[in-house]
Amino acid sequence: MLFLARSLDEAIEMAERESAEYAGEGGLEVLDMVQAYRISGGDEAVGVGTEVFSKLHALDLPENAFLDRYDSGPTHTQISE
Repeated sequence: MLFLARSLDEAIEMAERESAEYAGEGGLEVLDMVQAYRISGGDEAVGVGTEVFSKLHALDLPENAFLDRYDSGPTHTQISE
């Protein structure tokens, strides 16, 4: 989720509220983990092409071994027409 917040703490609070609401609607369980990332300093536009998440791994593993280790399986997707 992308939130516009004045601080990291506020962004985390917003994420916790949103996840509780989402989980409640779907009968899901919220785990005790929230991650927040600062995207811009406030004077930069956030729009098409803005990177919102990236995680790099520096491991000496073959491609398939890497995917076996870090791919958590099928993801939940929704296709809209």
